[in-house]
Amino acid sequence: MPDTSSKLANYALLFIAFLTFTTQNIHATYGKNDPHRCLTLLNNGTWSPLAPDGSRRWEPKDCRMVEHTADFLHGCLNDRKVVFIGDSTIRQLFWAATKQVAHRKSETRIKRLLQSNGKHHDISFRADNVQLEFIWDPWLNSTVLHDVLKSFHALSTSLDVEAIVGMDELSPMLVILGAPGLWAARYGGDDYLNLFKRAVTGVVPYLSPSLDNNISLAMETTRGPDDIPNRIFLTPVGIPDYSNLAPNRSKSITPERIETMNNYLSQVFPNNLSYIPWVYNRIPTLSKRDFDIDGLHASDSMAALKLNIAFNALCNPAASARSRSFKGTCCAVTPPNYAALIVFVLFGTSAGFVAGARRHLETAGSSGVVQFTEILKNVLATLLWCWYADGTYYLIRAERHYEQNAFVAACLIWLVVSVLSSRKAPQQTDGLSSSKRDARYYRGPGYLSRNQSNEIKGLMQGIILLYHYHYASQALWVYKIIRLFISGYLYISGYAHTLYLLETNDFSLNRVMEILCRLNFLSVFLSYVMRTTYTSYYFAPVVTFWYLVLYAMLRFFKSYNRDLRWLLLKIAITIRLTNIFILSPGILETVTGFIHDVFYISIDVEEMRFRLRLDRYITFIGIIVAALTHRASIRRERNFLQFGWVGAIFTLRFTLWLAIVCVGSTITFFYVTQTYLQEKQAYNQIHPFISWIPILSFIVLRNSHRMLRDRCLYLPNLLGRISLETYILQYHIWLGGDATAKLFIGYWEGR
Repeated sequence: MPDTSSKLANYALLFIAFLTFTTQNIHATYGKNDPHRCLTLLNNGTWSPLAPDGSRRWEPKDCRMVEHTADFLHGCLNDRKVVFIGDSTIRQLFWAATKQVAHRKSETRIKRLLQSNGKHHDISFRADNVQLEFIWDPWLNSTVLHDVLKSFHALSTSLDVEAIVGMDELSPMLVILGAPGLWAARYGGDDYLNLFKRAVTGVVPYLSPSLDNNISLAMETTRGPDDIPNRIFLTPVGIPDYSNLAPNRSKSITPERIETMNNYLSQVFPNNLSYIPWVYNRIPTLSKRDFDIDGLHASDSMAALKLNIAFNALCNPAASARSRSFKGTCCAVTPPNYAALIVFVLFGTSAGFVAGARRHLETAGSSGVVQFTEILKNVLATLLWCWYADGTYYLIRAERHYEQNAFVAACLIWLVVSVLSSRKAPQQTDGLSSSKRDARYYRGPGYLSRNQSNEIKGLMQGIILLYHYHYASQALWVYKIIRLFISGYLYISGYAHTLYLLETNDFSLNRVMEILCRLNFLSVFLSYVMRTTYTSYYFAPVVTFWYLVLYAMLRFFKSYNRDLRWLLLKIAITIRLTNIFILSPGILETVTGFIHDVFYISIDVEEMRFRLRLDRYITFIGIIVAALTHRASIRRERNFLQFGWVGAIFTLRFTLWLAIVCVGSTITFFYVTQTYLQEKQAYNQIHPFISWIPILSFIVLRNSHRMLRDRCLYLPNLLGRISLETYILQYHIWLGGDATAKLFIGYWEGR
């Protein structure tokens, strides 16, 4: 039941969302007009830190660029033409384009073209439905160039048919012009600047001053490949690697001349940055990696990057409008979401209902209606905030990078703060009312009390949140630990549910529906509102599956639950049946298909099978321990595993030896897994069989002394109460892009 603090938190989040939305729009209207973050793609960025394999990625400032596959580009450039016009540096972009759109069967044709065409010739290449053309025109003064520019129109055919009636051919979808700076500097002598100005002046009339407005309008209406607005770019004068230029080139191609010509370009287009991708000259380069040996031409990888920037500007609007799962946020538009609109209307209705009818309903004794409406309002507020944060592009999604020192430091801070929050554990009843307890069997909360389980779940959840935020999945040693945390949660869940059912014998339908609703309401509603798959929040379906398994196992022939031997037999049979269900092809597909047909919820079958297979035994370990605990509580009429007390079940000497065994087992486990299992696949195969070792060892140690049992860590305890909710909501609040990026506003970075 949400309390006042949770209500205030939700309303505060909505207020922040509204404030951010307002300031973003004011900033876009009266400041730099870049609502779709196209200008940032074309003007600014940085290299990512080196990955473990030595690779790096170019990351535009405040948005995410994607690397388009050949199939994606064929869908974007469907039956349209891309034209490259300029010198040999532009020809490099043309060759990069042929490699990106060509499938393997076309590689031979590309090599043949390279061998058959001269240096100063036009080239044409077609791959399936994509037409690529290169026009050799280093001075930008040919008749062919002007014919292409005359046929160019800012909007695509389907958006403005009347504007191109009478043209001999349809407008090219993308035109990339190369500013003739290198040729002017090399062959223009002292008159290089006038020659350069003359060439630029010849193409300026074809660059409509209202292009930005047209594209902004088109982006808002983009729904398919035929609606993609056409783009035209004039590349800046490239900055060569001066140290490797040949002597005859270095005398004329000087930094002063290159800078002068680029300064002129910036003066020609002082208020319009969308024609010139200045970022081409702002990409930090290294001589050996990013240039050919002549120092004039970029390397193949650098040419591919420059082309990919242009393709992101061209293709991202339609891709982002069609699918919310599209990861690119540069030149992106928010896709329509009618489910979010419905949630917004319901939120307003429920808020108005509570505000207008609260006093009347409470007076009439209908406080339950008010309470339900309050709960509904808070749930809807949470869904709205998720949609705003991750379903729109108002917040910035930044790439994540794994930095081990930062991640380890954050985890240590969380652990230290958690330990400092230690306090005496409050007395509790483990959530069981006296009416639900079976007096014949209950003898106290005992081993792994509610305080302890919440504390452990909270400790793990805090590190899991940091794990995702810092992209620590890139480190195998961290991944192994997090896998144990997931297994630990399933162990606690299996133990708690089993102990409850054995103690209360409460197999009522109301109880089942309550648990299923608690586990799934967020993940199900978010899958509708955010248009994601149910398995995107895989922890909820996994916990739900194992709850249904243990419930069915204990429900059928429940009278045999009192006999440990029969219960162990039921567990063995259930293990065999669940293995068949998980591992046999066709069964899981049938069940998930039925769920999709009935509830219209998408489930990734392979993802679900992978997650269930990883932890297919740990829940049964929790069930067995719960059964042993329950049996001991009945027979000895005392709390089970209360180590360290005088007259307790185990003597102090045995407790000490047991603690040594637990510590030794844990150390051995981590030594073996971290030293010898150096591949994720190898660890995943053995994980289901060994995950119980450190989990049981830790819990036994946690209960090994009265001083440890009588205290709990307050902050982890609080987080553990909502660990499932925080795990699910992190996908859209703590992170963005379905947990593939970090969210931030960006006003503190000098925008």
